[in-house]
This record gives sequence, C-alpha cells and structure tokens, in this order.
Amino acid sequence: MARPLHRLLAALAAFALSAAAAADTYPAKPVHLVVHNNPGSALDLIARQVAQRLSDGWKQPVVIDNRPGGGGIVGTDLVAKSAADGHTLLAAGDGPITILPALSASLPYNPARDLLPIASLGELDFVLVANPRTGLRSVRDLVEAARRQPGRYTFASSGNGSPQHFAAELLKQNAGIHLTHIPYGGGPAGLAGVLAGDVDLMFIAIAPALQQIQSGRLVALAVAGDAPHPLLPGVPTVGQTYKDFKAGAWLVLFAPAATPAAVADRLAADASRVLADPSLRSQLAAQGVTVTGHTGARLRDQLAGEARRYQSLVRSAGIRAD
Repeated sequence: MARPLHRLLAALAAFALSAAAAADTYPAKPVHLVVHNNPGSALDLIARQVAQRLSDGWKQPVVIDNRPGGGGIVGTDLVAKSAADGHTLLAAGDGPITILPALSASLPYNPARDLLPIASLGELDFVLVANPRTGLRSVRDLVEAARRQPGRYTFASSGNGSPQHFAAELLKQNAGIHLTHIPYGGGPAGLAGVLAGDVDLMFIAIAPALQQIQSGRLVALAVAGDAPHPLLPGVPTVGQTYKDFKAGAWLVLFAPAATPAAVADRLAADASRVLADPSLRSQLAAQGVTVTGHTGARLRDQLAGEARRYQSLVRSAGIRAD
C-alpha cells in the first residue's frame, strides 16, 4: 500500500510542478483572442485595448480574431473546441453566453460546461437611436406612432437573439407595441442600416453611436441604463417612461474549460492588473464602458445569475430568437 501511495503522491507533485512551470512560461507563443463581433463593435473596442496591454506585459503578440456569425455562436464555438492551453481565448458578451442558451437547446456548445470565465472586462448601457427622418424624438413619440401604425416601424439588431434584439423585444413588451425586427450580421452593420434610413431604430452601445448622435445623423431617444449617461447629457432613460427598464451588455474574457488552473489563475491575475490601470479605465469610460474586472466566484455567480434572469425573461415575455 505504501509504494502505490508514494507513486501517486509523486505523480501529483510532478503534475503540480508541471502546471506551475506552464504558468511561469505562459504564454509560450502568440495568443489568439477571438471576438464574436465585427470590428468596431463595443466588444471589439475593449478587446483590442486589453489585448494591447496584455501583449506589452507578456512580450508575446495577442492577435484579435474577429469571428462574427450566428449571434456569436461561430466565435464562441471555435474557442469552446480549441486547445485548452490558454493560447486561444474568447472575448464574449451576453448574447452567446446567457441569451442564446435561454432561447435554444440546440447550440453546438454549452457555456457552463465548455468555457471557463477568467475575468469580467466591463459593462455598458445601450442607447435607443432613430434615423432623423422618422421624426421621432422620444420614447413616447415612438410608442404613440407605433400604436397608430402597428408594424410600420422597424428596428435593427446585430442578429436574432442578440442583446440589441432582446432590448427591443423588452420595450415592445413594456409598451404593448409592434415593431418589425431586421437582424443584421453585427452591430456596426445594423447601425449603418439605421444611418442609411433602411431601418428606423436600434438599441446599441453608446460608443459606436456617439459621434453620429453628436453630428445629428442619429437621434438619441433614450438611454437604457439605471440613470442618465454622462456621455449623453440631457437624454432621458427608458426607465423614466417604463419603470425598471434596463438594457445593456456585459463583456467577459473566457478560456476553454479544461485550461489548467495555474494558467487560468495567471490569466486572471494579468487581466485584473490590466483592467485596474486608471488610464485604461478612463479611456474606456470615454467610450461608454464601465470597467469591472471581477474574477473567481464573484464572476461565476454573476454569470449564473444572468443565465437565470434571461431564462425567466424569455418565459415571461415569450421572446423567440426567430
């Protein structure tokens, strides 16, 4: 009995030393950070800034790999099935992690089983924008017009089941109106559709729309956070019309689930260090992103709570991805 136990302990010690060595030498080659959105999206903006700072610290390139498609399914599935060595990571929003699983049981991955949350990157509020040619200037304008002409007004999203889609469906439920959904292949494409007048409205992160709002090419009807947003002074909240309405997105860094604990801990520590940088926080605040940097049990609890929240909202509102 003593000899097998000795061998087991020796094997465990060797494994621990090997894992520690892997963390010490990580990353040993360029790291690919998959972003499930198009370039120019809020998720892409924060991923690029974090990637640059990680690259500077690691002395290894962190390459952004934009893999849009399927509301985030394409990029998320790619990372879920990647080698679990910390060299392929995912920057993800709530769409493919908590919203789509609440809408469909047939995803090619299971976020809780296949992905390991490393660190929360940030949170952002949405703004509801309209093309000026609609003549809409407020949420009440929209609701009154939509009630007069049911189905007349259209809204863009970054895809079926995306956070933007979900936000508009929640507004429809609260206001009792009918708006026609026009899904696009990403937030920037949807925003371009609103700017061109092909679509009337869209919920979108503040940063990609801010310049167009300031130039008058878009009208900000309302922001969707708990309070007015400092980047859009004077713009009311949707909650002032429909109590407790809130819509936005959170952004999280993930690794494949089987990533060694020592590597995951190194990743979390390095990401937290980067996210604590006051200059990064200031830059991202100017782009409408509130940096968070949660790790460990706090982050896991947050994701579990968000999954339950979306499951409840899907059931109560009857929202469907299609």
